[in-house]
Amino acid sequence: MSTKFKGNLDETDLFIIKRLCEDSNTSLASIGDELNVSPSTIHKRICRLKEGGIIERFTILFDPSILNLKTIAFIGIELERSALVGKKKDEVISKLLSMQEVLEIHETLEPFDLLLKLRTENVDFLREIIGDISTIEGVHTTNTILTTKKILETPLKYETIKDLGDIRRG
Repeated sequence: MSTKFKGNLDETDLFIIKRLCEDSNTSLASIGDELNVSPSTIHKRICRLKEGGIIERFTILFDPSILNLKTIAFIGIELERSALVGKKKDEVISKLLSMQEVLEIHETLEPFDLLLKLRTENVDFLREIIGDISTIEGVHTTNTILTTKKILETPLKYETIKDLGDIRRG
């Protein structure tokens, strides 16, 4: 749970999160009707959840293939020893963050220092991006895993949130 959030998530908070996960366009009045509370109460709860870092952002999901982004790859990066911590590491990450094809960056323990998720139009363009990544000062080696078929790609589901809440309260 976010370290900024003050207090515990109650059933009302969890219900609001569930409804927004199902459809982030659900009106405050509709959620309020379901909980028998005013829309302003729902608004205040959502603001508290946003300020506390529980709700990071509101967004939409769309099919990336409409932009012809059908190639998905994971890139493992080993950093040079001098880039494992500090300013040089921050510079590597900053350059990676500036690349629009990079969708995710995770710091890992083994076998890589960083793991990236990329989405591109095709393998040829992916090769170009990997070449660009390889030339970033502080990057020692890269290792690419090219996916062949997306089986599941989804944000965290409400059931997972509720299960975690039950475990922490239980």
